[in-house]
Amino acid sequence: MAASFLIPKPALTRPKVDENGGWEYFGGDFKTWFVSGDADHFTSRQLFKAGSPHTGSGRLSTATPPYHYHLYQTETFHVNSGTLAYCVDGKEGLLQAGQSVVIPPFRPHTFWNEVSAGTDLDVHITVRGGDNPGFDETFDGYLSSRTMAGASPNPIQMLLFMYSADVILVDIPFGLGRIANLVIGFLLGGIICGYQSRYKVFDN
Repeated sequence: MAASFLIPKPALTRPKVDENGGWEYFGGDFKTWFVSGDADHFTSRQLFKAGSPHTGSGRLSTATPPYHYHLYQTETFHVNSGTLAYCVDGKEGLLQAGQSVVIPPFRPHTFWNEVSAGTDLDVHITVRGGDNPGFDETFDGYLSSRTMAGASPNPIQMLLFMYSADVILVDIPFGLGRIANLVIGFLLGGIICGYQSRYKVFDN
């Protein structure tokens, strides 16, 4: 923290919240709602707009999660409408309305709105296990805020988010994702640079 005052901290913008409680990211192209939650699970509804560079450009969309796995969490994706494209363990597939997939810990995965469907993707995501209060709001809020400001997200900050949520990036060479989270994210980002793993501006 001794050098943190030398590190510039970007201004962050709180997402808009619509009349139904939906959080609007990337100018409203990506929206999330709280559905249910208790000590054992957290369920959110997420809506990805078709035709947007942020949510409708396939795997290259801004809002597409990086290819990753969770140390402790199990995620369940249930498609309400549209088509969800996914990559799990390097294999791609599609889920249609009414279909679900369960991703246990240590299974590399990502997902996106299938471009060829030409429709919005409406999906419920349920997380069980682990402890990452506020991770999605902070991660999505930070990425949206920087993107809409015409700036790139800070990779050190992003690794600190990953470290705090026990999320490991698969594409870091030689399987060093966990070490990158610790050394670059936590030690460099959190301790030396003074970045935070959560920001009040994104608290629900």
